[in-house]
Amino acid sequence: MDPALIATLVSALAGGVAGEVGKSAWASLSSLVRRRFGPTSGELAAVESATPSSAPEISALLIDRARTDPDFHQALTEWATETAQIIRQSHDVTSTISGHARVQGNVIQAGDVFGSINLGPNS
Repeated sequence: MDPALIATLVSALAGGVAGEVGKSAWASLSSLVRRRFGPTSGELAAVESATPSSAPEISALLIDRARTDPDFHQALTEWATETAQIIRQSHDVTSTISGHARVQGNVIQAGDVFGSINLGPNS
């Protein structure tokens, strides 16, 4: 299990990344948690009420449960691996600079960025 991958996926998906693919992946996570912990569990309540700001706590909760439950560990690892592959395949990035645009500085082409981009000190 890769805790960083799980935290990244939970954060991205709770924030609405990847459109319909992301919604489907989140539903899959909810279903996994429901099957393992039950429909009235605190784990499921946390997943179903997720917001971008609650994503770190949800990630920590799921990772903690996976460390003590081998079956959940396996299922969560499989979910994260499959979800990361699906998102990578369905998330193309296109940047266009056209017309009379004047670029004075750097241009970065990137997918979803979670955190900052640092190009070094200002000159």
